Amino acid sequence: MLKKSPSPKVAMKSLLGDASSFLVSSRFLRTRLLVYSVARFGVVVAIIAGAWFAPHVVGIEHLPVMGLHILAACLFMVNLVVFSILYWGSWDKKKSYLHLMLVMHVTVSIDFVFLTVALWLVGGAASPFISFYILNIILAAMLLPREGVFFQALFAYFLFSGLVLSQWLELAPIFNPVGATVADAPINGRYAITVLTVQAILFTGTTLLVSEISTALKRGERALSSLTTELEKLAEMRRDFLHVVTHNLKAPAAAATMLLESVEMLWLQDASKGARTAIARARVRTQELGELVQDLQQLTALESGALHEQEQPVSLNEIVQKLAESHSDSLSQKKQKLELTIDETLPDIQAVPRLIQEAAANYLSNAIKYTPEEGHIFMRTRQEDAMAIFEVEDTGVGIPPEFVDNLFGEFVRAPATVSGKRPPGIGLGLSIVKRIMEYYDGRVYVSSELDKGSIFSFALPFTRSAPEE
Repeated sequence: MLKKSPSPKVAMKSLLGDASSFLVSSRFLRTRLLVYSVARFGVVVAIIAGAWFAPHVVGIEHLPVMGLHILAACLFMVNLVVFSILYWGSWDKKKSYLHLMLVMHVTVSIDFVFLTVALWLVGGAASPFISFYILNIILAAMLLPREGVFFQALFAYFLFSGLVLSQWLELAPIFNPVGATVADAPINGRYAITVLTVQAILFTGTTLLVSEISTALKRGERALSSLTTELEKLAEMRRDFLHVVTHNLKAPAAAATMLLESVEMLWLQDASKGARTAIARARVRTQELGELVQDLQQLTALESGALHEQEQPVSLNEIVQKLAESHSDSLSQKKQKLELTIDETLPDIQAVPRLIQEAAANYLSNAIKYTPEEGHIFMRTRQEDAMAIFEVEDTGVGIPPEFVDNLFGEFVRAPATVSGKRPPGIGLGLSIVKRIMEYYDGRVYVSSELDKGSIFSFALPFTRSAPEE
């Protein structure tokens, strides 16, 4: 079943909740924390597997396997609690962000503690796994505020310093697995000072650089979010303006067209040729104004999403037959032949009838306008991959290749002429067809060959989910 994409407002609300930015939203934090929690389960497996692999395959001696297994078991139990809280807890309240930040701080701190114990078991300051401190700082910087990152980096350095000093002063048992560290001799004062200085520089530099990048990303994302909100407001103002303008123009345009038609019928019999031409031109222009107002009304209605209550089962086959009848005079005037190919098994679609009829009528009227006299036009319906297909093919003048891709844009018209004249129009018809199809999760298609003809079609799903308000 195809599902209509939610409106930008609905999507933003679902994504951000009460937060001003996605990167600081409860949804994002909870998702990241769940991912990291699953990754910790992977670390548990890696510790257990490594404790077996290192002595049996690599040949590392004096590795405290039991200590590593106990560490893995403790990490598993703690992480199981964290995962359960994140997965089954309710995080839709206004204070959820603060609670998640607390969970984030606690879990990062726990990670540093477990990492320090793991380093103690596999060589301490001489362990090749010291760089994992940097990795944890980077992960923290992606989620925590700058102050929180500095606090965690300071806490990590405090733990690492305690590990080095306890190893230097021999305050705790020393583990030097042969093959896992560079040397199995106890560290001296010079090495301890050197490694502490180097790690202090690395911790500080990493924290500054990564937290700055993270802060810039969050600041930029907030700016984009604010800009999106402003664009939504502008779009709403544009819709309101179009609604007012079209409402106020519709009646005068229709009245002017009727008056000019009456003048043309009653007065032009005795009028001069110049007067007849002027009246005819005025009538055509007012008709175009009426069509423009109608098109703008259609765009406003589609953008507002206020048409759901008018939806009902619609038969494409009936629309095709009605279009053939209603356009018979236009076809006769140009001596064009229309052929219908209808799929009698085609199911109905759920839509607003006048929208689908207008989309199909736009294709047919364009085919009539851009096909020379005595040309052929074909209208077809069929079903394909749970979609209802409507297609209009003509033997008209075709479309230059460079205009095909942008043909469904607003106020876009290909520079085509028929019998030396450019057909009337303002370039909104095809854009409205595209809007209608997008409104119903449908698609528009066009293929054309210059001087040989064009094929326009659209596809609509038979079923579609209820639109989100």
